[in-house]
Amino acid sequence: MKNRRYLQGYLFVAIAGSLWGIGGFFVTKMSDNGASSLMTAFAGHFIAFIALLIYLLAKKGLEGLKISKKGLIYSILLGVLTKGIFKLSLDTSMTLVGVAASTILMYLAPVWTALMAMIFFKEKLRGYQNIALVLNLIGCFLMVTGGNLTELNISGLGLALGLVAGFLYALSTILGKIGTSGDDSMTMACYMLLFSTITTAIFAKPWEHLDLFANGSFMFWAIPAGVFSGAVANILFFKGLSMGIDASKTTIVASIEVVVATVAGVFLLNEQINLIGYIGIVVMLASIVLMNITIPSKNKAINKNKASFETH
Repeated sequence: MKNRRYLQGYLFVAIAGSLWGIGGFFVTKMSDNGASSLMTAFAGHFIAFIALLIYLLAKKGLEGLKISKKGLIYSILLGVLTKGIFKLSLDTSMTLVGVAASTILMYLAPVWTALMAMIFFKEKLRGYQNIALVLNLIGCFLMVTGGNLTELNISGLGLALGLVAGFLYALSTILGKIGTSGDDSMTMACYMLLFSTITTAIFAKPWEHLDLFANGSFMFWAIPAGVFSGAVANILFFKGLSMGIDASKTTIVASIEVVVATVAGVFLLNEQINLIGYIGIVVMLASIVLMNITIPSKNKAINKNKASFETH
């Protein structure tokens, strides 16, 4: 029963990652309607917050907004740091060093998560799981670059912000695992989106771009982006973390986001990917599977065989 609960938790995280991955398609469509990266971030978070707020009030009334002091503090940290500042760091890094380099830096997140999980939760990766971690990084590199390093730009600030984005992405798993220990995942997601909306609004200044919200084409893409890649994805992510799954494994599972984003780019936006990129996809998927299978340790196998022998 416990293993089934863990499996369900990782499944929720994988679905959340997939919804984040498809979010790139919505963002591209919103950008085509004249929205800046800051405005697409604000719109996604704002619509996600409104949708989740309406749902909570309709289902639970004001009771649905009750949250502990601890839960509120973690919601603020998650919203401001791992959503708001994360988005600003990533977008600025993409501007300075390009999408490929910034994505690779961001997906050093599994390494940050593994380190923090060892410190805060005493989690330890076994040998084959360390291999899965390395495969995940290699797969991301191959998929994003396609083996072509000539397009990678070097900028001290851009590289630093890319590393910050990766750290904050990893931090969302750590804070989420701690913060969801007592509060409802939907309520936490709602407050987190409130504070991420406030953070992005400070920089996006949506009051200067009200015409976008009167643009039917923009809203056609902004609403599903907010509902699915915003509200539903974050609810599932927190729900998965609340099931006691390992933080070090969570970021690896969530990296399905890059695979989905790449595939969505190929099929929905006619983007090109070469053979090396496809190999990267296979390697990343293999790393996710390897991270989540259970291989008995040598000592356990010996003890099991010994116990079996003694019963005969």
